Amino acid sequence: MVAIIATSGTSMAYGADLWDETGTASLPPIVIIQPGESLVVSYHMEGIADLNEPHVYEYDVSVRSGSGSPTDIEITYPHNVTPTSDPFVDVGNITITKNASTPMDTVYTIQIKAGPQGLGAVIDAASRTNEVPEFPIIALPVATIIGLAFFLRRRKGE
Repeated sequence: MVAIIATSGTSMAYGADLWDETGTASLPPIVIIQPGESLVVSYHMEGIADLNEPHVYEYDVSVRSGSGSPTDIEITYPHNVTPTSDPFVDVGNITITKNASTPMDTVYTIQIKAGPQGLGAVIDAASRTNEVPEFPIIALPVATIIGLAFFLRRRKGE
C-alpha cells in the first residue's frame, strides 16, 4: 500500500494537492498501488503568489510500516513546473511506480514538493498523510468482541 501525502500545511506559500491523472479531482484518501504498477497524478496549486516563476519538483519517500525500503518507490516528473494561473494544475506529469519485488506488508508515505529555484528548504508541498491499519490491529478487537458476544450469549442460556 502507498500512503500519498497530499494536503499542505498552514505555513506553505500556497495550497498544494495531488490530483488524478486528468487533473479533474483530488486523489482519494487511500491509494493502493500493487507491486509492478504505476499511478499517474497531477500537481494542483492554489493561492500562488509567484506566477510565471519556475518551481522545482522534489520528493521524499519514507516507510511508515513493514519491511520495505524507500527505494521500492520510484517517482518520475519534469524538472520543474511554471504556474501560469491561479489555481494551476500540472496535469498528468508525475508518475509513481512501485517496484515488482516490493514486499506486500509495507506502507509508504510519499511527499511531493515544488518550490522556487535556488531554495534549499522545502517551502511548498503537496501532502496527504494516510495511515492504513495493519490486519492484526483490526482483527484482534473484532475477534475479541465476537468472542465476548458468544460467551455472554452462552452464559445467558445457562
